[in-house]
Amino acid sequence: MKKKLLLLSAVIGLVLAGTSFANEVESRKQQDLQTCEAKAEQLPEDVRDKQLEACECIVDNTDYEALVEAENNADTAKAQKIKTEARRACSDN
Repeated sequence: MKKKLLLLSAVIGLVLAGTSFANEVESRKQQDLQTCEAKAEQLPEDVRDKQLEACECIVDNTDYEALVEAENNADTAKAQKIKTEARRACSDN
């Protein structure tokens, strides 16, 4: 009975941790999209749409799961690499 209770507790803990991580990933992506919009609002109208499109491309090409994991592990080099790869993917378009 104790083993089953421990196993159940472990499974619940993993589910909660996974849900928390997923929420953190989605929250980070939404935050970045809001930042894109806020920055675009500061620009003249003639460049606003192009800048917003470029910023949204970067967000769409960012591996947020890997980024959040790298940031949680304080792996700034990996986080920077992920961001650079997203920028590079958009500059190739």
